Amino acid sequence: MRYLTGLILYCICLSYAYALTPPLDGTPALFSGEWAGNSAQGSYCYINLNEDGSGWILIDGGAGDWLGARLKWRNLKQTLQVEKITPLISSPQQRISPLDKISIRTEFNQTLSLTWSPKYPDCQLQRIEITAHHLNRARSVIGKLRQDERK
Repeated sequence: MRYLTGLILYCICLSYAYALTPPLDGTPALFSGEWAGNSAQGSYCYINLNEDGSGWILIDGGAGDWLGARLKWRNLKQTLQVEKITPLISSPQQRISPLDKISIRTEFNQTLSLTWSPKYPDCQLQRIEITAHHLNRARSVIGKLRQDERK
């Protein structure tokens, strides 16, 4: 009887474990969109990922010159995997230089970490929609604080 009760409890626990852990999302929509962020040294990084697996990367070091590349990517079990990097052609008129080496890691809380050179710190990027939402919330709080100060 103890073994039967243990087996029943084991089966029940297995069914609940799936409910607590959702299946991995392998769709391109998980990462597609615009991502932006900064590094510790002030570099501005921008990534635009399309649902068809193509994308763009631009990095501004602060002087107005951009490093850029096109890329092919895919979502591999909720991990962004870069399959191909095509550096942009150098253009003095647009102040663009080719970017040939990158590494993109997925971080906690829907953040991407972009590395392009060992001598520069990583850029931490978030979706532009999420940062815009946080910006609007912060502006709302400041507006309420100003109203309270006037009273």
